[in-house]
Amino acid sequence: MKMKKVLSLLLAIAMLLMLVACGGNGDATTTTTADQTVVTTVAGDDNVVVDDDDTTVATDENGDEVTTTVATDENGNEVTTTVATDEHGGTAVTTVKVEGNGKVTTVVTTAGNGATTRTRRTASQGTVNNNSGSVATMGEAIKIKEGTVPCEQGVNLAGKTFTYAYYGTSWNQKQTDRFADFEKQYNTKVDVRAMATSEYVAALASAIAGGTPYDLVFMHSFDYPSQITANTMMPLDDFISTADLWNKDSAEKGGFSKSLMQATSLDGKIYCIAGAYLNTPVTLYYNKKIFADAGYDGADDPMALYKSGKWSWEKLYEMLLDIQAPAKGLYGINSISPYYDHQFITSYGTDLAKLTSTGSIVENLDDAQLYKAFTMLQKYTHGSQRVVDPNNKFENGKEQFLNGTTASMIGNIGYYTGFTSSIDKKGHSAFGSSKAQQKANIGCVPIPTDGTDAHPIWSWLGYGISRGVDDEGIDFALAFVKHDSITNTGMTYDKEMPAELIKISRDIMDKDKLIGPLNGFETSAGSLDGVRVGISSKIAAGNNVTVTLKAYKKQVQTILKQALTWKN
Repeated sequence: MKMKKVLSLLLAIAMLLMLVACGGNGDATTTTTADQTVVTTVAGDDNVVVDDDDTTVATDENGDEVTTTVATDENGNEVTTTVATDEHGGTAVTTVKVEGNGKVTTVVTTAGNGATTRTRRTASQGTVNNNSGSVATMGEAIKIKEGTVPCEQGVNLAGKTFTYAYYGTSWNQKQTDRFADFEKQYNTKVDVRAMATSEYVAALASAIAGGTPYDLVFMHSFDYPSQITANTMMPLDDFISTADLWNKDSAEKGGFSKSLMQATSLDGKIYCIAGAYLNTPVTLYYNKKIFADAGYDGADDPMALYKSGKWSWEKLYEMLLDIQAPAKGLYGINSISPYYDHQFITSYGTDLAKLTSTGSIVENLDDAQLYKAFTMLQKYTHGSQRVVDPNNKFENGKEQFLNGTTASMIGNIGYYTGFTSSIDKKGHSAFGSSKAQQKANIGCVPIPTDGTDAHPIWSWLGYGISRGVDDEGIDFALAFVKHDSITNTGMTYDKEMPAELIKISRDIMDKDKLIGPLNGFETSAGSLDGVRVGISSKIAAGNNVTVTLKAYKKQVQTILKQALTWKN
């Protein structure tokens, strides 16, 4: 039997009773012991003497016998005891006492050989409410259940083949080779279905409608929250626990990023999982030679300033203004607006929308941190004291940086290999006279973060499970993502990277305090990404920050309302 199905359902019922009786208040405590006994208590008298009142015997959907007894104790308190017995003699006993003053005591005990070692799903798992026309809340604080057994433990996929809807059409043999170890370890095969990103959400919905949902799907933040509100993804809350979280001290076991799960949640439910190392930090690349020639080396080198806690956007601006020589074709940095603006703004711990204490998402254009971010953006991009190359565009930013027309540029950690391979092929004299010097003068440091201890990433990337996938498909998907979280640990970095850079970057991801831009929300009224670009472009042209932000308030409100409405 799937004992944990019964246990999870009983726990859910018990918690519901607690909420009804206590109004969600009270001091609840939970402990888990080796014999899998869970005790959840809201302070009160635990002495229960039961007088038998009413007993019913039923069979659940798995064929397991469930006996329920409703009684009153000597103090007149109602006590409900439910005993679920599986075919192997394993039991799950739940006792719920509701006192007259609203206090509740719940005791759940599992015993016998029917108590499985793996987390299984409740009977309601694998379905998603239609929610047609209702407005969702984004980013509500997720609650990850306590657990000690990783979701992939004990999985054997019996030689079956499962489908993976790959996000993009550039699948190649090198990527297929990555699966060899996973397929061998879990006795399975992965059938990869590559598809265009522009058609991804529609393709997922079509597969579900046709009764052949993909077992494993991808989520990119550009498709958030539409991929969820289109009812293509399954909530994952009951499949994972704290035993599955990323832990730097056990990186070899893999784990899921809590930052990712929080950022891509909806209505307080988890839809997307991945290892912390799949989402790498945003960095500033800089030409060490150009900086050193201007006197910014040693203790004044950007990396030294970062390590000493003196690194900020204002400090970088002062350095770039001093370094650049526009008359000679040298500017301080590549374009921040409108291509890097989302990284710049999230580095202030803010965005065009925000999460409220009740878990809803609302427009955030009055936020003081957002005002500071756009004001600093204007300082970088407008007027005679600008440090951004006015002719630079994101598409050719790497080339201009390597050619020495800009002293720095914003990118992610993955750019490093591209830079070193380019130097190997061509050489770039702005970085030195020899290829060894040129490669050594590629500096890289995390971008400044002003007002937040979270670090910006380029975009959120992770995996989910299609709505309608069966238990075996769920087991496959969870095992795949856990395995992926291990392999990505080794794949994120290249041997060319300095050890110091690798350590700093890993430290950022190990902390799992990451923040990414809200760059999806595609609606008929526009998208948050499009609005951000529009605001940045106006501010870069010299428009008043406060007036510009106010002008976009209604559009942002409309976008949020449309994007957070569930579809049929």
